[in-house]
Amino acid sequence: MISQIEQSGPTDDYFDSKVKVLSEMIKHHVKEEKQPGGMFAEAKASKMDLKELGGELLKRKEELTGAAAS
Repeated sequence: MISQIEQSGPTDDYFDSKVKVLSEMIKHHVKEEKQPGGMFAEAKASKMDLKELGGELLKRKEELTGAAAS
């Protein structure tokens, strides 16, 4: 779905519909992950420092994005 959206544009006849469907799919997935046993519930129950992990992920993303732009 994402590649279809990327390959089209706002002038495509089905662009808005594809974006709407993708949005609904993402919302559904997030809702599932918030349920007991889902990724978000397990992360909250873990002893990991999620803020620190988020910082590490952001730093790595910036490293990769910077490397790709060079």
